[in-house]
Amino acid sequence: MMRAFRAVALTAGLTLTACGQHTTPTAQQPPQAPPRTLTIGIKFDQPGLSVRAPDGTPHGFDIDTARYIAGKLGVTPDHITWKEARSDQRENLLNSGAVDFVVASYSITAGRQQLVSFAGPYLMTGQDLLVRQSEKDIDRPEDLDGRTVCTAEGSTSADKIRRSFAQDVKLSTRDTYTQCVADLISGTADAVSTDDVILAGFAHEHPGMLRVAGHRFTRERYGIGIRKGDLDLQTRITSIVRMMIDDGSWRRFMEGNLAATGYVPLPEPVVFNAPDRAVEPGDPTTLDTDLVQTTKAVTATSNARDWEGFRSLVCPETADEIDQIVLQYTPQYDKTLGAEVKSAGFTNTVTGVTQTDPNNATFAFHEAFTNVPDKYRGYFKDIDYTGTMVRREGSWKLCGLAADFVEP
Repeated sequence: MMRAFRAVALTAGLTLTACGQHTTPTAQQPPQAPPRTLTIGIKFDQPGLSVRAPDGTPHGFDIDTARYIAGKLGVTPDHITWKEARSDQRENLLNSGAVDFVVASYSITAGRQQLVSFAGPYLMTGQDLLVRQSEKDIDRPEDLDGRTVCTAEGSTSADKIRRSFAQDVKLSTRDTYTQCVADLISGTADAVSTDDVILAGFAHEHPGMLRVAGHRFTRERYGIGIRKGDLDLQTRITSIVRMMIDDGSWRRFMEGNLAATGYVPLPEPVVFNAPDRAVEPGDPTTLDTDLVQTTKAVTATSNARDWEGFRSLVCPETADEIDQIVLQYTPQYDKTLGAEVKSAGFTNTVTGVTQTDPNNATFAFHEAFTNVPDKYRGYFKDIDYTGTMVRREGSWKLCGLAADFVEP
């Protein structure tokens, strides 16, 4: 009986000790570190991309992208603070530290790259027009002379139209695109202009009232905005974006958020290496001569549109992927453009070769477009390519390709 009593008492003592441990941490059980948190800048009014539900919860393609990135950085959804990042506020929010990064239909441009850093890109889109369903005289930006076009404060969309397409266009700016759409419906604006993925969401919200013209006239890359100079976060998020595309999440987010709007997306973007650095020219006296000749042959066959010859220089297992990259970055193959751009040409020039060992090398080449109408320069942007070369059975092959626009 005494043995049984002592056993019960000992068990009770252990139970009480265990229950009391939450108030008195011991060396064996130190207090847990607080969970990691993130503050992410987003838009609140872009259907399909980023909107808030009545309960305040955001949803959309940008939101799924932001949550995916946060998860890979070790932050759960319940530890994300969402902060509105209007077009004219994004740079200040980033560089003041008010947000950790921005996922808000943030087009990568040369001007913005002077102020913030970008990871990605995670989406390719293009500027288009939203008009009333009854409007029969506006299909392209050239039709906007004497008409009023609305865009959000801080956006570059309206300036592009006036500079390249319709010098006599009347410009109207509002705090948000929702306000622009209200002006369009009321008749105080004749068109709203921004990227087609955004416009498709608004057209879907107003069936029978609004339509997207369907002739994009620029190419935009959406990037993740990061505080200027934060190279570590830039590199990490770019790797995460590449993972999101490779594991099928990008396609799932696209179908779940944008398919209902009728938006037809461009292919998954080519994610460049962040931070981008140009390939430095190699010393001609130390480079393998066959390597040099092969890099020249890659650009020569491309310049001659000799695609059979080009593929003969490519690794078979990556040939389809490289073809997709070339097609995506060569506007001549975009069937939505008018006949006036079909005479545009391009020329590739090798700008640097680096050989890391006897069987591996990288080389850079620049693609410049020629005979392009001035108004389409925002679509035909020069391109810097970086190729990965591998020597197999004595012959050099192009086994990888990355690309990035050269922003004017």
